[in-house]
Amino acid sequence: MFDYVRTQEMKHRFAHERQDELRRLLSEQGTVAVADLAKRWQVSVMTVRRDLASLASSGAVARVHGGAVAGASLRFGARLEQHRVAKATAARKLIVHIPQKGCIYLDGSTTVYVLVDALVDRRLTVATNNLDTFRQLHQLPMINALLIGGQLNRATDNFTGAQARRCLEGLAFDAAFFSAFAVDPLVGASEPVPEDAEIKQVVSSRTSQVFLAVNQQKLGTRAAATWDAGRAILATDLAPDDAKLTDYRPLFAGIL
Repeated sequence: MFDYVRTQEMKHRFAHERQDELRRLLSEQGTVAVADLAKRWQVSVMTVRRDLASLASSGAVARVHGGAVAGASLRFGARLEQHRVAKATAARKLIVHIPQKGCIYLDGSTTVYVLVDALVDRRLTVATNNLDTFRQLHQLPMINALLIGGQLNRATDNFTGAQARRCLEGLAFDAAFFSAFAVDPLVGASEPVPEDAEIKQVVSSRTSQVFLAVNQQKLGTRAAATWDAGRAILATDLAPDDAKLTDYRPLFAGIL
């Protein structure tokens, strides 16, 4: 009986330590992967999932495919406050690439949201899968705003799923403007939620030009679901010739 109680106490203590480390990792990285944690701690995947479930029940983390992110950190309002200046610097490099007329796509990122104000004097059809972005677009009298409907992903505030895909299959774009949760020189752009990555992939296949704006904090990071932004022009808050971008040059059509 004593050994059993001691074993249970040890398991509880170790779980508490793992959860403390989880919080620390999420504050530093923004996202964690179950497989990486299992290897790091030398425990089973099921043990990691139990730790994540425990933290998710208190709202400390949000579960995503293959891992977790800091609680509520993917919601549009929370993202809007993160790295504001760096995001704006990256996004504004793309303004000269917005056509005066035609049809473009703006993703549900808070980085691309910066571009809405630059559309005031353009006659464009602009599609998005984010309600906040759509509402801002709808205020511009010369813009024909389209909301890509579907299932609302409550983790990211974006519309995704089969209905969103069907909406996109009826559209073609002159240019598409994206951001990404993470960009790695080996796997490219990635998202913590596979449904978001899927929508970006569909749009990329239906546009003439692809633009990707990210702040430098996203460089060298990965999330669970990748999507192909390989023919995109990359814009960051760094100077185009910054050494930090060297490994990314083979991955993109150009860097601004």
